[in-house]
Amino acid sequence: MAWQSRLPMNLKALRLFRLTVLRGSLSAAAQAANLSQPAASRLIASLEAELKLTLFERTHQRLLLTLEGERFYREAEHILNAVEEIPTIAGEIRQQTVESLRIITSAPIGATLLPAAIARLRECCRELNCKIDIGSRFDVERQVGSRRYNVGLLSLPVENAIVELAVEPLLQATTQVLMPANHPLATLERVPVEALLESPFVTLKPQQIWRQRLDRLFDGIGRKPRIALEVGSTQLVPRFVEAGFGLGLLDLACCGAIAGSDGEGSGTVMRPITPATDLTYACILPPAGQRPIARRFIDALRETLEARGRQDRAFRDGVTLLP
Repeated sequence: MAWQSRLPMNLKALRLFRLTVLRGSLSAAAQAANLSQPAASRLIASLEAELKLTLFERTHQRLLLTLEGERFYREAEHILNAVEEIPTIAGEIRQQTVESLRIITSAPIGATLLPAAIARLRECCRELNCKIDIGSRFDVERQVGSRRYNVGLLSLPVENAIVELAVEPLLQATTQVLMPANHPLATLERVPVEALLESPFVTLKPQQIWRQRLDRLFDGIGRKPRIALEVGSTQLVPRFVEAGFGLGLLDLACCGAIAGSDGEGSGTVMRPITPATDLTYACILPPAGQRPIARRFIDALRETLEARGRQDRAFRDGVTLLP
């Protein structure tokens, strides 16, 4: 396209870098980008020089991603995807007649907290234009900070924001152990951490937040948890717990929509752990110029949480709403 020839050199280099990774060779990437192979090679070399990173290992006329290259590719993919959305965003702005609510959160939090809140908001905003996206903690903080989204939902603390964000705490959720409904520990109202020493756990990978919480829980008694299975998403934990692979460490704010609190339907139950620990969940917003639609959403979310607390004893016992 003609406009592509006017792109800044670094953006053209990023596109070529992605093509090289996806096509598997520089020659294939150069052909797709309508470049000669020497020009493509110079563009990749200039990108590496600008970044001060070695993105590829060059062996036997092949380019293989280095560890640095793999990490950079993941971040560059976010940038390029955002750039490619610009025409769509501009079209939406031109056509938009109502204010847009743009929310980004993790999949477990979104599944638990958003459906009822959006339904309540739609009752008073019939022409609600709402976009909900799922991302990592890094995505949520960076995208709200760059004003791509006007509300983010996550657990505190904020760690990766590029600017100082406005933070509005919503609730504190008590850490609980998820287990099959027929598990011997299910008869307890609260489960001492010492009672879990011999139990296998289904948990997330190291460095993910719920794995860190599990490790810290056992660090408190000088032991290590027994890890039966590592999974990449909190949403998978209840499924494998129900299938009998082990226990899970979660709370009702991040898995209330996919795990039963009373054993009905899902075949699992949740029980608080002693000593008790809480995790705070919050809405994060851009630091200035917050949109009225974002405030209406937060109010609707609070009303939804209050209503659920009145109707669901297990939720009320496991979640404390914050003023």
